[in-house]
Amino acid sequence: MTELPPEAEARLQAMIAEQKARRSQEDEAGKARRNIWRMHHWANEHERCAVVAGRHVCRRCLTLYPIAIAIMVAALAGVHPWPERLDVWFIWLLCIPATAEFVAEKLFHVAYSGRRQIAVTALVGLGRGLAYEVDDQWTWYFWGPVLVFGSMWFLAAVTRARNTMFEDALTASLESGEMSGRV
Repeated sequence: MTELPPEAEARLQAMIAEQKARRSQEDEAGKARRNIWRMHHWANEHERCAVVAGRHVCRRCLTLYPIAIAIMVAALAGVHPWPERLDVWFIWLLCIPATAEFVAEKLFHVAYSGRRQIAVTALVGLGRGLAYEVDDQWTWYFWGPVLVFGSMWFLAAVTRARNTMFEDALTASLESGEMSGRV
């Protein structure tokens, strides 16, 4: 095998190093995509997660689901958190603080607060609605709030993602000088 001239060897080594760096970045991105099922937050939002056994888990989900399941089990066992005649009011009204917090953070750039997130998430009346769903499938006590408030959360998240992509593209163009001299 013939030896390459020193400058060609240096260029080859630089290309190999660049490929290794790119593969490493792709591996990190792939790892993030594989892990997103349990936290649905990208690396730039890991402050919204708790670390459980060395893995990031969404703090909102870590609060919401155990409380909802506990309330559902208690309600199905006959222990109700409030009088049954008030169910429809509490199930709907208790979703409002968490929805307001989520929308304010996504659309109005209210700073994230883990304590606030846990407090408003703990209030959600999902567990009582879930008990209705387990007892009688397709009940509006469960699906009504899920559809209404879930749609609000979805639209706020999509709008924020769209706005963030636009802001990132604008910043990149300003930094590259593409926009200089344009009115």
